[in-house]
Amino acid sequence: MKQLVIFIGIILTMGFGCTPDEKDSSPAPPVEAVFRLVNESGQETTSFSVGEDILFDYALVNRTDEGVSWYFSRSEFNYPDLFTVFRKVSPNAEMLNGGVMKVGTPHTSKMYRDFRLGRSIPANGEMSIRMTWLGNWDRTYMFDNWMIEYHNRDHLPAGNYYVEFEQEIVFAKYKNLNKTFRIDFEVK
Repeated sequence: MKQLVIFIGIILTMGFGCTPDEKDSSPAPPVEAVFRLVNESGQETTSFSVGEDILFDYALVNRTDEGVSWYFSRSEFNYPDLFTVFRKVSPNAEMLNGGVMKVGTPHTSKMYRDFRLGRSIPANGEMSIRMTWLGNWDRTYMFDNWMIEYHNRDHLPAGNYYVEFEQEIVFAKYKNLNKTFRIDFEVK
């Protein structure tokens, strides 16, 4: 009986994948996560005019000649904090966060359960997400027909802002990609 328990334990350990030490020895993913802000003319910038829309442009870019399989860290791609905008203001005694106000995100994710085992970025290809602050569907692109609803947003008033979010992508053959993005920008 004791040998059966040990045998089942060995099988379960082998069957459920690599140990944390083995995952740590995996190579870095051959994928680059790119995030930038773009103005209405399509130029990358961190300075916008009052009344101008802001385009959030995010991509996972495969830098190899082979497809790369990847997975989200959970079964649904429902990142409610994706492209969260914060405004920098003069701190006062009532502010607990030192002069930062959360403005919000341009979108609300629709609950989207995806039971596929993963996705693949083709050789030298990319997976892209493009959203605008004001919800311009003509400038929006969502990989895999991912569904969102835009908030009814007004133009951002003049001021100093930043956009910040975290991303975790899981790879079968590589280390996980964990990255925090932050871009400071101004509206003048």
